[in-house]
Amino acid sequence: MAAWDAFLTEDDKKVMAARKPRKPHGPGQKVALLLIDMQNTAMGHDKPIYEQLDEFSGACGPHAWKSVPYQQKLLAAARAAGVPVIYSKHVFHDYTGLPASNPENNFSAVNAKSDIPVEVAMKDGEFLIEKQTPSCFVMTNLPLILRNLGVDGLLVGGNSTSGCVRATCVDGEAHGYKMSVIEEAVFDRIELSHAAALFDMAFEICDVIDTAQALEIIGPAKAAAQAA
Repeated sequence: MAAWDAFLTEDDKKVMAARKPRKPHGPGQKVALLLIDMQNTAMGHDKPIYEQLDEFSGACGPHAWKSVPYQQKLLAAARAAGVPVIYSKHVFHDYTGLPASNPENNFSAVNAKSDIPVEVAMKDGEFLIEKQTPSCFVMTNLPLILRNLGVDGLLVGGNSTSGCVRATCVDGEAHGYKMSVIEEAVFDRIELSHAAALFDMAFEICDVIDTAQALEIIGPAKAAAQAA
């Protein structure tokens, strides 16, 4: 059962029966794993969101923490296979003079809320994209890094499905990359937003796959690396 099935009306189901969704394009020839904005401010605590908004105003709470075990599996597989791992952070440094660089802002570089939690921490040799807009492609060096790596497809997890994940996938497809969103590895604070964004991406923008499929995509990369 897809995440969006529970939200479809009877009319929606009739439209879908008459108009098939876009055909998946597959992952590309060489993939990287992209984890978008896995930051403390988006995670919060593993408890109901409405109980922690005074401390973490952007918390996705249980929805975020539910994704972590899947992300850990994907990270372990990618690292073992030699698949590039790329992180993004929505972050503002003091030297920019931008209002969001104020230390009290959740995305200030000196605010611990902007940090990546230890459960999915980066390792040496992995890539970090720092961004100030929803999309990982806007005013960042991500396209240059991907071109240098020879990557033409991205396996995507992270935060949030309806915001930065969707924006990145729209722009990634526009740049010619094959974007694949891993359903269990992305999350949002509102379940409807999460489901609707996945629906939009699957039917209009990019591939939506599950973790098992993503691990299968990563697997051949490991085999190729071992054979080299």
